[in-house]
Amino acid sequence: RPPETEQECLEYYQDKIVNGQNKQLFPLQEDLADWINKTLGLDHITATNLLDVLDNGVILCHLAKVIHEKAEEAVKSGLTTGPVPLIKGPFFEKASRRSFFSRDNMDKFIQFCKQLGVHQNLLFETNDLVQQNQPRNVVLCLMEVARIASRYNVEPPGLVALEKEIAEEESREISSWQFQHTPNSNIKHSSSATLCENTGCNSDLRGLYVAEGGCGVGESLRRAASDRVTGTCSGGAASDGAPSDTTDDDWSRESPDERDQNDSSIQMNDLDIKVKHVTRVAQKQCRCTGHKCDKLKVKKVGEGKYNIAGRNVFVRLLKGRHMMVRVGGGWDTLEHFLSRHDPCQATRPVSRPSTPAGKGGPRPYSALNSPYGLHATPPTHTLAR
Repeated sequence: RPPETEQECLEYYQDKIVNGQNKQLFPLQEDLADWINKTLGLDHITATNLLDVLDNGVILCHLAKVIHEKAEEAVKSGLTTGPVPLIKGPFFEKASRRSFFSRDNMDKFIQFCKQLGVHQNLLFETNDLVQQNQPRNVVLCLMEVARIASRYNVEPPGLVALEKEIAEEESREISSWQFQHTPNSNIKHSSSATLCENTGCNSDLRGLYVAEGGCGVGESLRRAASDRVTGTCSGGAASDGAPSDTTDDDWSRESPDERDQNDSSIQMNDLDIKVKHVTRVAQKQCRCTGHKCDKLKVKKVGEGKYNIAGRNVFVRLLKGRHMMVRVGGGWDTLEHFLSRHDPCQATRPVSRPSTPAGKGGPRPYSALNSPYGLHATPPTHTLAR
């Protein structure tokens, strides 16, 4: 049954937020588990037991030693320069969970992360893992450790490899646009998008920053610049800046006849099929009374690139099943991204009862008098840089 009292509403939305965060973290935990298994030659770590396996700090200290050895080799071979990160002192191999020794192991690993170059705002605290109070902080920190370790020839997790792929693609797009976009250019593309000619479109680039403390601002600026180049400023359809026969594939809400016709006329790869399926699932949440609603528009504008609700985003398939959206300097699941950007999923505000007369004083905190409102979407943060 739907929540009725203010306390029930508060508990309902708290549980909803926690469950949503857990679903967002699961693909990252799975990716990290595979990465740690490969790096340390293990096979028993999974997304489900990741935090339980790591919370005594032993495996993390072994991971730090491997990264130290790889960094030492990279510096000696001239691949990179700078001080080699070092985990100081011996650690306790048989530390019990939630014991002093596990906390000591964790502190050694955190100090190693600082030497490695992990930004202060991405570090987790001891209790975040020992007590498993903040699994999100732990996951974000480990993703950053993996990202930096890849500079020392440590094989990166899948998401980090995808980040590099997207960064290279964005650089090619910007370079191609700068070369092609001249006053006398006669180049035509299959997309009907037009470039934004108002130079003020780039004025807000200086204000972009990543929520996790500013790490990765370079990727954020490149992504924002790519959005400007591919037509986000124009507010309409977008192009990836290269000829494509699929730049006009529109997956907005459509009738069953239109769906069958489009399915037969468009050649889609595995990612396209999965994105289209998730989009239709999201569209079923529509609360509009009309027969057809087109508020949520999803268009393919390039290989692995889509325009969702007027915003160009990269979507990648992780391990063949997780659809991950590159958002600024982080990642979001496609399901969560669609739920945040589909106006049809916004619920109607519920009026709250007024305070009885004669009973002054502040009302107890609840979701109803939250600055975000009962049904407003709370501020969200990206999952990784």
